[in-house]
Amino acid sequence: MVTFTRKNFEPGQMVFDDGDAAESVYVLRSGQVKIGITERDGKSKMLADVKIGEVFGEIALLENRSHRASAVASEASVVLEIPREEFQRRMDAADPIMKSVVNHLISRLQDITH
Repeated sequence: MVTFTRKNFEPGQMVFDDGDAAESVYVLRSGQVKIGITERDGKSKMLADVKIGEVFGEIALLENRSHRASAVASEASVVLEIPREEFQRRMDAADPIMKSVVNHLISRLQDITH
């Protein structure tokens, strides 16, 4: 059985960067993480503040692509890392209706963002 990995991040430390392979999903246990992008003009744009208990990094993993944004701890933070294999095992064990809902949401998200 695979267990989640607890990771500690200092302020300014990157959880993942734009372009990194999506190999895990993350859950914020304490602290704060910001999701952002660097625009073409070089300016940083914040997309989201991850709140305690929220999942992040899941979209790239579900779409089987690299991250299109960066996740950076904005204060000392503790994150649970769920590896792709464990995430997939849990998805495969999920209720078929819930799996269908998740797959539909992924498809809708791809339609909106591509």
